[in-house]
Amino acid sequence: MKRMLYSCLVGFALLLLPQQGQALSFSVDSATVNVNNIFSIDVRVADATDLTSWQFDLGYNPTLLQAQLVTEGPFLASFGTTLFPPTVFSAGIINNSTGLISLVTNAFADLPPLPSGSGVLATIQFKALASGTTPLTLSSTFLNFADSGFTVTNGSVCVTNGGAGCDGAVPEPSSLWLLSLAGVVFWGMTRWSADRGNAISR
Repeated sequence: MKRMLYSCLVGFALLLLPQQGQALSFSVDSATVNVNNIFSIDVRVADATDLTSWQFDLGYNPTLLQAQLVTEGPFLASFGTTLFPPTVFSAGIINNSTGLISLVTNAFADLPPLPSGSGVLATIQFKALASGTTPLTLSSTFLNFADSGFTVTNGSVCVTNGGAGCDGAVPEPSSLWLLSLAGVVFWGMTRWSADRGNAISR
């Protein structure tokens, strides 16, 4: 009981004290999916040092994607213990009308060592609605209550529907299909030549 109370006090103290932790990058993954696919995108941190809190918003095109669920990634929780809830996670607010997930945040509230390294902060589940490409744009990004001192890398999702690819190019036909087409054309020309020869001889 005393350890639990001590862990609670230490956790809140960490949140109130000036934060010296840092990370080199804050990024969101990219993906290529098909229409009607349900898929997940990870938001990651790299080379963090003493990371005790983070926050982000994520924008997307709501005509192409529908956000369904935001879940906590394993990075912060992997540094916690089972004696006290190791993290305080908020899945944020999903607005599929405007295409924005806002106020996704987490805070470490356990004894040291503090989270350091690289890993997944949060995972977002989407459903692909229509073909096209949408950026996944991070904003209001904070690491340890600071909004600078690290790089932010946005992602994107390409949704295909069996036709043109993400760059607008139609996929090239396979070699087997081309050989088959050539065979049909050759057979047709041979047949036409034979029929024409028969007609002349008459």
